[in-house]
Formats: sequence, C-alpha cells, structure tokens
Amino acid sequence: MTQDIRLNAEKRKTLVQHYENHLRSDVSNKFRKSMIEAKKTYDEMKPKVFELAHQVVREHQPQEDVDTVKAMRAKYDDDGGRIHIDHCFNFINPTMEENHYGEREQKLNTVHIDFGLKGTDRYADHSFAHAYFYDELKSKGYDADYALKWGNEKKNPRYYEEESKIDEYLGFNRSNHNNNSTINYKEQWDKDYSFEVIGTSYCGERQFKVDDITHSIFKQFKIVAENVSKTHEQFFTYLNKKVKMFEQGMKTYTKYSQAKELFDKLGIALNESVVNEQSSMALSVYSPSNLADMLTDKDDEFASREEKIAYYKSLQSQSVN
Repeated sequence: MTQDIRLNAEKRKTLVQHYENHLRSDVSNKFRKSMIEAKKTYDEMKPKVFELAHQVVREHQPQEDVDTVKAMRAKYDDDGGRIHIDHCFNFINPTMEENHYGEREQKLNTVHIDFGLKGTDRYADHSFAHAYFYDELKSKGYDADYALKWGNEKKNPRYYEEESKIDEYLGFNRSNHNNNSTINYKEQWDKDYSFEVIGTSYCGERQFKVDDITHSIFKQFKIVAENVSKTHEQFFTYLNKKVKMFEQGMKTYTKYSQAKELFDKLGIALNESVVNEQSSMALSVYSPSNLADMLTDKDDEFASREEKIAYYKSLQSQSVN
C-alpha cells in the first residue's frame, strides 16, 4: 500500500487550479454553454447586419455619389469633399412623442453600431473582446478575467499587467516594435467590416434614417453583442463562487486521499501526478461527500437566507451521524 501524500499549501493550490481548469473546460455547464452560444449567435448575425448597414448607407449615399467625391478629392484634395472608410454608424428612427410638459417633440431613437472589436460601441471598454477571444487568450496564458477580478481595485499592479499584455495581443495598443508574430485582431476587424462613407471621420455626425423593422434589427444586434460580454460575466461569477468554496474546503484537507475522494464524487479525473508536479463553517461541512454536494450545480437556488442556513445545518447533522 502506497503512502498517502500529505497536502501542503502549494499542493492545495495545485488542486484548486485543477478544479478551476475543469470548470473552464466543461462545455456542458450552462454558463459556459451560454458563452459559446452567445458568440455563435453574434458570428451568425454580424455579416447579415453588416450587409444591411451597407445597404442602408448606400440608399442615402449612392455609390455614384461616393465615386464623384473620390474623383473630386483626387482633383482638389480636401477641397473636393470628405470621405471616410468606417465601421461605425448611427441609425435613427424618429418619432414624435410627448414630453413631461405635455409638448410634442421629436425623438431620434438612435442606434449606435460599431462593427469593430469593441462590440457595437466604439466608446465601450474591452470587455467584448475579452469575452469573444476568451478561449484563445486563456490558451496563450493570458487572464481574460482580469477586468472582472480586479476592476474594483485598479491600483492592483496585476490589473495593469494583464491589461497591457492583452491589449497588445489583440491590437488595441500594438507597439511600434511589435514583430507582428500575432494577428492584429483590432486592425483586421476594422478592415473587414468597413466601407466608404461620405462625411467626416466622426461617426456621431453621420445619421442614417431607417424604418421600424430595420431599426429593430439593429437594436437586436446590439443586444446580441452585449450578450457576449454578459455571458462571460455570468460565467465568471459562477466560476468565482465555486472556486472560492472549493478553496475553502481544501484548507481543511491534509491528505491526497481526501482530495481524491472529492474529485471522484465530482466526476473529475485526478491522479497523484497532479500534486506531485507541482472558514467560519464547521469543518465537517467540507467532508468530501458534503463538499462535493455543495459544488454540484443545482437548478433551484435558495429562495431565502433561512433556507440556506437550514441546508448547511442538515449537512452538519449528516456528518455527525
């Protein structure tokens, strides 16, 4: 019989990471699945909406007018007019509505669409890109969750370290000395989803009127894009909760056999090489059986604080018996 491995802080940390890696790779989990589906829906909708946007703009600015401005610019430079290659547009569907003074006034109902890497809004942060390239960033060793982890403590140097590395990788702040060994995703997205527009380079000054149906399609596309970021945030919240609970339980374990029993109950493969390579609740709550039960997803959430307390008391009484 082999000797049971004793767990120290480093081995417990390795076990926590092993559990976290499993949660990230488990595509059957409803939160992880929602992330995947959100990205898929966005990818399916984007080229269709882009074509619709191009069609709308060309109805307002026919190609022959674009060609005329280009010819005038070739002859007179800036005096020949203004034209810009852009991926940012504002679509309006004006309505007359009554204000709080009882007066009728026009409401533009503007939908701002950006087909770039910021996910329909050029003034947004980079959360869309972090969610969209989540798997790739993780595979490259970057922490795609850094903004959700440390967003409220931005003096944390880890926040800025990850922000700088990921912005560099995606192309948001590609440095001049970059060797171009990776794709500049921001530049690629800007290029692939842009077309010529008459007017200034400020998309806020360009507004294109659309009908109700077209307006609703653009609004739906914004929701689809926002859902990419939203599902990432939901998955992170779920993951963070589970990992913290697991980590708290690991602090009470002294032997590998206890961890092995827990992983077996959770249906997660674990062997000794994993650990060799590298709370206020009663401790009985964290027995392998009880901790596995707590970490197992339940469809029904606790309706109240009282139900949650009753649940933990039942776990304690089971451990005593």
